[in-house]
Amino acid sequence: MLPNYPDPVLAAPEPIADRLATAAARTLAAGTARLFAAWSTGSPIPESPDRRCEGVADLKARRAVVSQAVMFTDGLTQRFATELEQAGKAEEPGGMEPHENVYDGATVYIRVGRHWTSFALTDPAGPREPNDPLWPLDALAGANQDVTDLGPDTIRGVPTTHYRLTVDLARADAALPAGVSVPSGPYRSLSRLPAEVWLDEAGRARRIAVLSEPMAPAANRIWSVTELWDFGLAVDITPPDPAEILAPATAYRAAYPDPASEQ
Repeated sequence: MLPNYPDPVLAAPEPIADRLATAAARTLAAGTARLFAAWSTGSPIPESPDRRCEGVADLKARRAVVSQAVMFTDGLTQRFATELEQAGKAEEPGGMEPHENVYDGATVYIRVGRHWTSFALTDPAGPREPNDPLWPLDALAGANQDVTDLGPDTIRGVPTTHYRLTVDLARADAALPAGVSVPSGPYRSLSRLPAEVWLDEAGRARRIAVLSEPMAPAANRIWSVTELWDFGLAVDITPPDPAEILAPATAYRAAYPDPASEQ
């Protein structure tokens, strides 16, 4: 006769609200990752023309280096280039090619031709701006508990679970040492920004989409989307030396001289 062993005690599954509450911290703990960012209209799932930039990120150092679309997204860049060509004003070779950006906390460095320029619209040690490709990860630190499980999905070949929720930017600001920047809009809307998140088995975010301006007209509502993969890869991001940086006007004049001024 077999012994009468008690039934094994199974670990209780993690509540989905807790899973989302810790997702930003778990993702940051991965250290580094490859990065893709997009701005998509009407859907949190970006398409190819919605791509803004792609590169690598040092999540703990709050740095990223990316290849950035010239005109906001690849789709808008292509449309602008086509319009110039039709008007007989085509850009010089390379004029519409993606350029290199380094995001370093609240500062962004932009390579313009052979030179660098920079923009620090706020305290350089402060929060990232909403146009930073990693801003959705900051927003996720304010995950509310109104989470809906939308079922399994796959992001870049990795099994994930898709969730819908809202994020509270005041909560995110309290959770992050540097705080979080906020988009424009009524204050109360910033406590319940619509978001969708795809988490892998380890609870790390593989895609984060935040509707940063929900009060805008429906046709103009843009999702800010970030995708992360290849966690833990070797990354070394060094911002340009201050001696290499030109004022924006000087850098752009050097890269795109006015033909009339050369006559």
